[in-house]
This record gives sequence, structure tokens and C-alpha cells, in this order.
Amino acid sequence: MRRAAGSTHVALAAAAGSDTPVEARYRLAGPCVTSSCGFSTGDHCGLGARMAASYQETVGPAEIELPKCAIRRSCRWFAEQGPAACPACSHVVTDAR
Repeated sequence: MRRAAGSTHVALAAAAGSDTPVEARYRLAGPCVTSSCGFSTGDHCGLGARMAASYQETVGPAEIELPKCAIRRSCRWFAEQGPAACPACSHVVTDAR
């Protein structure tokens, strides 16, 4: 499937109809704004690098088998950090209430 430039990617992260809040069931991946983002280091996403490194320090290396992911092919964190980005992604806060 080909996506239009600048489009947002949406992926189901948990089963519909569950008691999990909707914001925890979906992964939204907007287009990377690169140098317009405060996390950009100029050559990679600093947030993705920090998340992967922090998760590895806390939990250890990534598991061999990666979780299913509908946005992996277009995920900048995965492209830059490899499999280490995957477990860190699920720990991104989706609701600060």
C-alpha cells in the first residue's frame, strides 16, 4: 500500500472491544518533521534513541521475536534503532491524565 507524503499511519495495538482505553489500543505515527522537531539531532531522532537506550538499561536487550506491528515498515525509530526500538515503543505515555 502506498501512502501519500505527510500522511498519518494508524495501527491497532490491542484488540477492539477490550477494557483498554482507546488511546492505548492504537499507535499513531505522524510524518517525521526532522529538523523542525526538538528531538532531531540532525542525523537521527534523539527521542527514539533515548527511548531505546533507556529501555535497554532498565530491562535489558530486546527479545528475539518482535511484536506484531503495522507501522514497522515506515517507523523511523525501527529504521534507526532496529529491534531495540520495538519494546520501548509500548512504553510511550499515551494519556497523562
